[in-house]
Formats: sequence, structure tokens, C-alpha cells
Amino acid sequence: MPLKDAFMEALLHHFETPFTDPVLIFAVVMLMLLVAPLAVRKMRLPEIIGLLLAGVIAGPNALGLLERDATFQLLGTVGLLYIMFTAGLEIDLNRFAKYRNHSLVFGVLTFIVPQTIGTLAGMYILGLDFMVAILLASMFASHTLLAYPVTSRLGVSKSNAVTATVGGTVITDTAALLVLAVVMGSTRGSLDMNFWLTLVIGLSIYVALVFWSIPRVGRWFLRKVGSEGVVEYVFVLAVVFLAAFMAELAGVEAIIGAFMAGLALNRLIPESSTLMNRIEFVGNALFIPFFLISVGMLVDVRVLFSGAAALIVAATMVAAALFSKWLAALLTQKVLGYSRDEQMVIFGLSAAQAAATLAVVLVAFDVGLFDETVLNGTIVMIAVTCFVSPIVTERFGRRMALAQEAQGGSTEDEAPQRFLVPLANAAHARALLDFTFLVREHGSEEPVFPLSVVPEEGDTAQAVASAERMLSAAVVHGASAEVPVVPVTRMAHNLASGMARAVLERRVSDLVVGWSGPAPPSPSARRANFGVITDQLLQQTEQQVFINHLTQPINTVRRVIVVFPPLIEYHPGYTRALRDVKRLTNAMGALLTGLCLKDEIRRIRGRFDTIKPEIASSFVGFNTMEDLVVTLQRRVEEHDLLIFLSARQGTLPWSPELDALPTRLQALAAYSMSFLFLSDIDEAKLPAADEEQGLAEAFKPRRVRVAMEETDEREALYTLLSSYFEEDASQTHLQEVVEALLRDDPGFSRELVDGVTLVNARSEYVHHPLVFAATRPEGFQTEARTESPVFLMLVALSPLESPLQEHLELFSELGALATRVLDARSLAQLETPTELVEELKRLARDTQALFPDARDEALDMSLTRTDLPG
Repeated sequence: MPLKDAFMEALLHHFETPFTDPVLIFAVVMLMLLVAPLAVRKMRLPEIIGLLLAGVIAGPNALGLLERDATFQLLGTVGLLYIMFTAGLEIDLNRFAKYRNHSLVFGVLTFIVPQTIGTLAGMYILGLDFMVAILLASMFASHTLLAYPVTSRLGVSKSNAVTATVGGTVITDTAALLVLAVVMGSTRGSLDMNFWLTLVIGLSIYVALVFWSIPRVGRWFLRKVGSEGVVEYVFVLAVVFLAAFMAELAGVEAIIGAFMAGLALNRLIPESSTLMNRIEFVGNALFIPFFLISVGMLVDVRVLFSGAAALIVAATMVAAALFSKWLAALLTQKVLGYSRDEQMVIFGLSAAQAAATLAVVLVAFDVGLFDETVLNGTIVMIAVTCFVSPIVTERFGRRMALAQEAQGGSTEDEAPQRFLVPLANAAHARALLDFTFLVREHGSEEPVFPLSVVPEEGDTAQAVASAERMLSAAVVHGASAEVPVVPVTRMAHNLASGMARAVLERRVSDLVVGWSGPAPPSPSARRANFGVITDQLLQQTEQQVFINHLTQPINTVRRVIVVFPPLIEYHPGYTRALRDVKRLTNAMGALLTGLCLKDEIRRIRGRFDTIKPEIASSFVGFNTMEDLVVTLQRRVEEHDLLIFLSARQGTLPWSPELDALPTRLQALAAYSMSFLFLSDIDEAKLPAADEEQGLAEAFKPRRVRVAMEETDEREALYTLLSSYFEEDASQTHLQEVVEALLRDDPGFSRELVDGVTLVNARSEYVHHPLVFAATRPEGFQTEARTESPVFLMLVALSPLESPLQEHLELFSELGALATRVLDARSLAQLETPTELVEELKRLARDTQALFPDARDEALDMSLTRTDLPG
């Protein structure tokens, strides 16, 4: 054989299908993970659909490039367990406990309704025996949370509807798998008292063992061993899969064990932590996509053409599964008072059939209870429901997210929360940053500023280098938690003054400071409650300050004890402080106990309950401030965090007893504690975020659209403004606002500046000034000047009751920004709303800035900043 032919044969051998080379298989899968989501995104479909389609196309029933061998089954199983684990991990346990009846209601309905409809359909349409029909119906009753990642991405995973669905999933899946065990036991003739005792006792022991042992072992491990991210992550994986295996030993499916492991670890892995970010990243990047591809490989479209019987069975199973799950969601909506969008999200989440369905059909097929037509019908049902589930969840979950944003829209007018974290000791830096990540509002765009102040005397070069190394580690730690971190280095003779100047320059609202803990005052030195530098910092600032003495990782805290001194609720920073404390408690999944004077419990508790978020709490009274330390010694436990609300001297709540409190806590030095000094700035007088930086802060990613499909100006405005107006209730309002924007009233006429159009109006349906922006690379068609292409659309809206002069000033600033856009077509090429927002903010902040940026050498522009106009 010629050498060339031998080479070609050897080369082609590597590409024989199905592929057997593990390197080639993994490379193909990685390409699928990359290309499939991008392709379906262009068609405005959920990314999950792309991965399912990729599995169908590359699987053994289509192109045959990949075989669903043991490797794919293993990784697919891991991905399924990962979905169930993260579902348990992301549940808001406080809300879950408060609304546990919702999960019970949905779990019962989503089991009984499909079980009943499926049994009737199996008996009277498919002609199955009673026990076989019950087993068939159990496949309809179970479901897989295939679309749960969609709810996480949309930010609705903690809503009542999603929480009820996740909790109900455990109930219905467990019940469906118990049906399988009972039916299989009846076929073997072993459905006796010994069978029931073994099942009930084994399951009870397993549940008790999981919820007793995992939290205790996890808390011990994270305190004593888990100081590195890799070690923590491996520990979590070991716990999850061990719990899943033990579930199988107890007689239930592994997915139930993975979910319970998520619940057991829930309070140890806060949502904003680095560990949670690692768990989500690895799951979304690798394990969960492998599961979706493996499910797609099961689909065989040829089944539909194998005969009329197969079509009847498949159609019956698909119709019964989708209708029964829709009916169960509808009944849940009626009973619990959910909205239609919430009902459809429940339906979308519970529609997908995969995990328990596969377990039931494969076991029943192996023992001869199901024939090939039922097996093929099951594959078709899995394929259809897995495509329907993410599409429905995406559509109505997005509407839920918009509705939640509209209900909570008042929060965007609060002053921005910016944290400064002075770091002096590398050993304590991570603990202070982790605390800050939990206190700050989740998803906030504001950065955290780790600060290192270097004394100006001594070897400053060596000190600056050491500080920069510590700040670099802080940046990496923030990136691991997906929190923006901007390091700040400063040189100063007085360290406290250097920190205070950084507070002013960065417009900081909160400080998080380390503290070595309570110690008896030294008679030979000036009395310092928290140390000389920290005491000076309190005197030179009026922002909110957390002074932390942390003796354990913040995620191992089980209870937060908050001490309310007398008259603290009259402090101007009280509401903001309490909101932050409740946010911290909720992020840790902890319980809260309040300590206050006995005769103030009712008043403090009444105001406490009005501040969001809602958390589980209880209140205990003490007699006097002198009695406080004794009360704490009697109640504090190992995994508690003590938070003392405090105030600076000269404010109403301050008292000598409050000032002396830090030095009286030597007996509690082994426990984690934080003194929270409330902000002396009246929050009602703080500038709103939209006002503080003017036009720059008015641009928000949720009110910006890029690469819009709508060509017509009117249609584009409808789509752009729909992010603010609810789709159903405010259609009339939206229409009136659009008409006002397009109406050429005196003083409100549309403007066109070099590819940029500006429209503005005042409306009674707008409650604060709003700015919207949209781009289209191909250009919009405008009624004002049809011959001039428009690539950027800017919209200014103000409340009708606001002064006309303020609205005109806002519109004037927009006009000035438009003149700095030298090439609107290039601006319209930006691919994400965040990129466009950042560019518009840059133009708004700097009156000499231009787009394209004159410093960009790729644009071959020779201008410098000193050459720019103005």
C-alpha cells in the first residue's frame, strides 16, 4: 500500500463514527458547549435548547458522532445531581420555612393530578392493566428541574412560586419513585409488612442522618480545615455524592439525596460567597451541559415514523404529561393566589421529564412491564417536555422578573452603597472581605474598595510593595466571588486621616474595619475602645462603620444576636443599619435574635418587621445596660455572631454605658462580634443615585437595548420602554408615553445629531426621571428625518409634577452627550447593554470625552486629551 494511502487511512480511522478517541470526543463536546448556546441565542431561544439539540444531532440517533456510553452516562448523572444540589443550595430557607405549606400544596397536587390522569389514560386509551397504568402515571407525576438554571439567571429563583416548585419536586419525585418500589414489590410478591418497615425506617434514618450530620461536619470542616477554595469545593462535592449514594441505599433515588445535601449545606454556603460562585461556575460550565447533551442523545425522531401504534402511545403520553402538569400548576395558582406568570413558571419548571422518568421506564422495561412502544413513547415525551420546559420558563420568568423589579423599583433611588475595607493584616483580609460581600446588596454594580494606608516615614518602598501584594490578593478574592474590587493605596502621616480622605474621595457609604477584640483598658495609656486608629477614624467620619472581631468564618454563623441600645431607633441611620443587618442574616441563612430593654420590645419589634427583607427573628428583653453582659453570657453560643448597634458621641442614643461597652466584653472575646456605628447622615437627605453623579448614574443596563430588531422608531420605543412598564397592566400607559415622545410639542421636539436621535416627554405615569438608550447597527427609521440614518436613540422621561426646568436640564445634558458621539454607527456595534452603559457613562462624566475614544490607537486618531474641544 502506498505511503500516502496508508497515511490517509490512518487519518480517516481517527474520524470513524462514533468517535472513540477520548481527546477528540472531549474536543467535540467542548465545541458543542461553545457553539450551541451562541446559535440558539441568535434565535432568541434558551441556551438549554441549544445543548439539547446538540445532543440530538451528534447523538447515536442522528449523525452518530458520539455514543451515549458509560462516560456520558456518568457525567450526565453527575450533571443531574448537580442541578438538584444547586436547587437545594439556592433555596431561601427562611422563606421556605415560612411558605412550606406552598411546597406541600404544590407537591401533593403535582403528584395526584398527573397520577390520576395518567392512570385513566393508560387504562382506557392505551389498554394497560391497572398496576401497569399506575406505574406509567408515576412517570407523569415526577419531573426534572431542567429549567431551574433559567430562573437563577433571571433572578427569580428565590420567589415564592419557584421555592414552592422546588420543594414540591422533592415530594412528587419521592412519591413517584415510591410508586415504582411498590409496583415492583407487588410483581415480585414481596409487598408485605417487612417491605414497608424496611422502606419507612430506612428513609427516616437517612433523612435524620443527613440533616443532623452534614451541617455539623461542614461547620467543623470550614472552621478548622477549609481555608483554601479548592479544599472547600472538593469537600462539598464529596458530601453531595456521598449523600446521593446513601439515598440509594435508603431505597430512594440519588437525586433526592443530592437535593437534601443542598438543603443541609444551604446555611454554610452564602449566595455571595466565593465558594458559591465556584459551585455555580463549574456546574454551569461543565456538569450541567453534559447532562443536557446526554438527554438529547436519547431522542430518536425515527420513533415517530415507526407506525400508528407508536404515534398513538407517544401522543397520549405527551398530552397527558403536559396537560396534567399544567392543570396542577393552575390549581396551585388558584389555591395559593399566585399570578398567571407565576403559574406558568411553575408549569415550565415542572413540565420537563427526564431523571425519575428514565429510572421508571428502564426498570419497568427490563422486567417486561413496558413494551417497546411505551419505551419509544417515553423518549418522545422526554424530548418534547425538555424543549417546552425552558421555553415556557424563560418567557414567563422574564415577565416575573420585570414585575418584581417594578414592585421593588423604589430601591434604585437609594444612595449608592460603596464599601471601603481598610486592610492592615493579610491574615484577616479574607474574613473582612467575605463579611463585606455578604452585607452589600447582591448584584450591586458598585465596587468594594480595599484600602492600604502606608506611613510616610520609614522604608516606604518596601511598605508600598507589601501593601500592593495584599491588595492584589483582595482583587483575586473579589473576582472569585464576582464582586468588583478596586484597590486603593495611600500614603499618609496619620493613618486614620488617610482613611478618612479615602472615604471622601471615593464617596464611601460604609466602612468595614478589623478589630483584635475586647481587652481591659490600660491605665498607662489613653483609653481606646477599639484602638487609637479606629477611634480616630470614628471621630473623623460620619459614615456607617462595621468594627469586626471575627473568630470563625462568617458562613459558619448559625445565629445573629443584635443588641438594641435605648433610643437607637431615633438615630437617622437606624433604618439603613437594620436593613444591612437583615440582609447579612438572610445571606447567611441564619436566625436573628434581638436583645433590647424589656419595655421597648413591642416598639422595636414593630418597626423591625416593617424593614425588608423578611427573616426569622425573635426578641428577648434585658433590664438595664449593666444587665446586658450577663444576659449575653447566658445566651451566646459557639456559632453566634454578636452585633452591637452603636452611635457616636453627641448623638441621641449615645450614653457613657454604650461607650464603655467594648471594654466590658472580655468574657466574650472568644465569640465573633461586630460593633455597628450608625451613619450620622440623615438617609432622607442623601442624594439619590440618579442625582449624585447626574446623567452618568441615570444609565442602567435594564433600561438599555442593543442590536434591536425593530426598524421603525415607534416600534423601537414600545420595546425599549417595556422594560419599565409592565406588559399587561400598563399597556395603555405605555402607549400614551410613546405618543407623547413622538408628539412635536413646543419645547419637546425631537432632535437629531449625527446619527443620534433624542426624544423626551413628561408623563404622569413616570415617578422619577428616567433615561433609556437603544442602538441598531443597521439604523432606525425616524419620522423626523427619513433621509438621515439613526443608530443611537436616547430617551428622557420625567414625572409630570416635576419642575419643567429640571426636565429641560436633563434633556440638555443628553443633547450635550450626543454631540460627543463622533461615530454613532461604531457605538451601535457594541454587543452588550453593559458595554453601552459604560461608554455612555464615560461620555456623561467627562465633558471632554469623545466616542470613539481619542486615545484608541486602533482608530488611528492623533488627538490627545489636550487637543479636545472645550
